Amino acid sequence: MNKINLLLALVVCTSAWTQSKIEGHIYDEATNTPLPYCSIKIYGSKEDYTITNEDGKFAIGQEFANDSLEIRHIGFKPKKEALSYFKSESRLYLETDVSALDEVVLTAGEDKEYPYRLLAQVVEKYRAKNSITHSKAFLKLSSSARNIPIEQIEGFYNSDQSLSGGILDLKVKSGRFGQNKKFAFYSLDNTKILSDFELFGTTGQLLPNYPGNMNYEAISRKYKVRIDPCTSCNEQDVAIAFFPKRPNGRLFYGKLIVDHARLIVKRIELGVKEPNITDLASINENIELIPIEMQLDIAFDPMDLDKIQYLNLTLRMDYRFDGISEIIDSRTFLYAYDYDFTFEAPYFTKELTFNNDYDKIIALQASDHFWESNYQFPKSFKDNRSMNFMKKHGYLINYNSYIPLSDLMYAKPSVLSWHKDYRLQWEHLTNFTPVKEEEVGRKNSRGKRDVTVGQSFDSPVAAHIQSTSVKNSTGLNITYVVDSYFDGEGKNKTESRTLLDLTASQFNNDGSRNRLAYINIIFDIYEVYRQLASSRITDSMNSDEAKAIFDEIYQGAAIEVKKMQKETQRGADQEALQLWNRRINARLGVDNISLNR
Repeated sequence: MNKINLLLALVVCTSAWTQSKIEGHIYDEATNTPLPYCSIKIYGSKEDYTITNEDGKFAIGQEFANDSLEIRHIGFKPKKEALSYFKSESRLYLETDVSALDEVVLTAGEDKEYPYRLLAQVVEKYRAKNSITHSKAFLKLSSSARNIPIEQIEGFYNSDQSLSGGILDLKVKSGRFGQNKKFAFYSLDNTKILSDFELFGTTGQLLPNYPGNMNYEAISRKYKVRIDPCTSCNEQDVAIAFFPKRPNGRLFYGKLIVDHARLIVKRIELGVKEPNITDLASINENIELIPIEMQLDIAFDPMDLDKIQYLNLTLRMDYRFDGISEIIDSRTFLYAYDYDFTFEAPYFTKELTFNNDYDKIIALQASDHFWESNYQFPKSFKDNRSMNFMKKHGYLINYNSYIPLSDLMYAKPSVLSWHKDYRLQWEHLTNFTPVKEEEVGRKNSRGKRDVTVGQSFDSPVAAHIQSTSVKNSTGLNITYVVDSYFDGEGKNKTESRTLLDLTASQFNNDGSRNRLAYINIIFDIYEVYRQLASSRITDSMNSDEAKAIFDEIYQGAAIEVKKMQKETQRGADQEALQLWNRRINARLGVDNISLNR
């Protein structure tokens, strides 16, 4: 199995988003504490769904102001309420639904084999559930060291799932992230970890196994299984608890919350201490990443228990470098919604090679229109704290309509987006310069490295350092990304960008300013044509019509570039290059020759 890697992340919601929403909090009536990840169904003019965030907070669009909602959470009685309730109240309380010891628990106490048989029956039933559900998905990922944020990411994905295989595929639609400049830690390929884990499959996987991955004989041989009363579940629910007979870091302990009468799984809770996962290693040979503890919770949608609602992965690891040790806490939350609906996939006029999801996020659109229309729940207190920290001590990607090259030197992407105010330099076209060694590893008065100063780039993703791309011997690999989506008013919107594929391009670096101007002018010509294509797009067009326009315009740009290459003798004719530079300056307002002097 190829090594799969760790990574992490961030995203922001504008104040306009919160102002256009009805907000409220869901609380546990008995403990007066917020309830995270409650399922909320909206009834009225149309049906919609959402969940509460980790603070128990939700936000619903004003268009539902006259509707009602139903809240469900495992272990609590469902509750319906009019949304107008939250005009005067900020909290709604749920009552616990406590089940008593019933004949199942009593029978289990008398029949030692019964817990094993019940678990095996559940596994056998779910192993046959192979039908695939397509959906949208929202990812939130964060990491910190000593409670200091080091990375935060949010992204929208298209997801495939099944009850037997779990998350089968995740393809990013749009994303944003932020990182601590002085402690760059990457773990976004956690999406691959979640996609690799099989709920009830038997193939090899990166994460530890649990009884859902075994047959009856293996479960009996490797696990102790018992049935516990589920004191915070519905009447028919029990907790099938399991513990490895010989904990070795390759087996999860945990429990399944199951409706024993119907053999329906409502929740899977897994954990492992000192997980033995050698593939979760840093690509930097001077850095050790030692997993300390891992937890994985899978919740099924209480409105439709045949669907996975969310996965919550938490990982604590020991980060060691040059005699210094830090404990990093990483958390990835993946929420599936809009079952049987997906986003329009981003379209590229020419194929690009991405090293990882960071590269894709940098390349894809992240317009405010899209995020305001699709954001799933309010940012939590921790998320807002992390974002504010990144503004002061880090950098943010895709929070604006462009990505400053000064920030991209930290992310080291394989793809660059065109922007008027940032001219390509030779260091951008070869390799971004990492943080200087003298800036790394300063220690505080207690002998620990200050994570606000930190360590230069450690990426646990092998693909981040080694690209399988083949250089394009004919020159630059430039493409348009075309992304269509529906805004909050249901109007079709199309966003586009001009992208330069660094890993598949041949720059013939001679260090000269004219050669650099020549490369920038090629990039600019494609941008001129992209703007022409964009001007032809209307809200009434569908995505196929928009793609056709960009395909046609892209071919025109390629012809124009060939003309420029011929007239300038590939940049060698300085007089012809000056002429083309003036043409670009007239169209885009950039002077590549003067700027590179």
